[in-house]
Amino acid sequence: MAAIVWVALFAGVYFVIDATQRPKVATVIGNNEIQSPRSRDGHFYVPGAINGQPVTFMVDTGASTVSVGYQHAQRLGLPRGRQVMVGTANGYTQAEEVLAQTVSVGDILIRDVRIVILPNNSGEPLLGQNVLKHLDILQSQELMTLKPRRS
Repeated sequence: MAAIVWVALFAGVYFVIDATQRPKVATVIGNNEIQSPRSRDGHFYVPGAINGQPVTFMVDTGASTVSVGYQHAQRLGLPRGRQVMVGTANGYTQAEEVLAQTVSVGDILIRDVRIVILPNNSGEPLLGQNVLKHLDILQSQELMTLKPRRS
């Protein structure tokens, strides 16, 4: 009986820790506005899609381009791209560039987006400046709000 209690206790602790470590994903509120709380890792995550396939983006205001890892690219059905060299936080690397893709952030749709496929990136897709430039961004210490930029 004691073993069952210990297993249940450890399982409960595991699920609590797992839930608190998971990124906090944004919610879409009225008028195409997206609010994202800062996650424990310090980043902001927003729901979106690439060519209609759902993804969770990590907002990266320092990235110039939307980028995905090779496994994400395969899952999303992205075509093979042109070989390019790109600068990342870890230095320069060979990547593939895919043009004319559609990206949505919440209910906000952006067409003709350049996406870079990074062979050694297994993390969340990065939402870079080529999409963020279409959005107004308001950031406080613990909350980021994204909404369509008014022309």
